[in-house]
Amino acid sequence: MKNLVQIVALALAATGASADYSVKGEGNFSCPEYISARRSNDAKLYSSISWVQGFITGVNYQRALEEGAHSLTGRDFPAVSMVRWLENYCQENLVDDLADAAVALVLELSENEKPRP
Repeated sequence: MKNLVQIVALALAATGASADYSVKGEGNFSCPEYISARRSNDAKLYSSISWVQGFITGVNYQRALEEGAHSLTGRDFPAVSMVRWLENYCQENLVDDLADAAVALVLELSENEKPRP
């Protein structure tokens, strides 16, 4: 439950609610920039996907530290599916950036995963 509260806090921060956090690197790409990179298949696409994968890894690391248990969010979510998921999210949320999309993806993946010891 503690992790869910933290993820919700991250989601609120990413949408401009009262919390503030610094986003480094490709997390600052706008959704229109991501869509453009996806359509042209340029280097920004690959660095964006890598950034989102790192974001998910960071969430898993933090969860594992806090809970003392495995955190495997996104383990079985292939990169090709992530590319499509992010494109769909960005097409529906043009004012968001990649960090907002990453938070939404973590929330969705977390809802769909089975608890693991």
